[in-house]
Amino acid sequence: MVIVAISGSLRHGSVNSAALRAAGRWAERSGIEFVIDEHLPQLPHFTPDDEGDPPNAVRIFRKALEHADAVVLAVPEYAFGIPGAFKNAIDWTVGSGSLDGKRVAVLSVALPGRGTDVRHALGRVLAAINAQVSYHSVPVAQSDRDASGEIRDPGVVDALGDVVATVAHDAQLPLRNR
Repeated sequence: MVIVAISGSLRHGSVNSAALRAAGRWAERSGIEFVIDEHLPQLPHFTPDDEGDPPNAVRIFRKALEHADAVVLAVPEYAFGIPGAFKNAIDWTVGSGSLDGKRVAVLSVALPGRGTDVRHALGRVLAAINAQVSYHSVPVAQSDRDASGEIRDPGVVDALGDVVATVAHDAQLPLRNR
């Protein structure tokens, strides 16, 4: 069982990235292979002309997704939508089918009343590429993070662990008909 996780934020102190690291620590203790893919900053701008023979960073990114049993995405909302660098990464998967039929969990760590537009936008994009999408919400407050920005609150870490456990369980079920 391999779950690949991607933060949609390039920000060093991103709460989305911190949530994935906390989920990864939980997964490690539970014997689930949870790999945080960090290729997002390395991916060049998507160009359809290069889709058939993409740069090496794109090949590595696609391969990681193709070999995953499931994918977890933690993506912030920027300007009522998907951050550009993250959308670029998803665009690189369209022609290769790297996420076609793949179980993809969208994790929202936004506080209540925030992040609904990115969830809607991601839902449309992931439907277009035939991903099998589930949605999960684990709000993370500033008080849930330590001085270094890591999530240490046991209740939040356990809630993130519940998401990982659900994704791992669901990845073992037959895929829905396409």
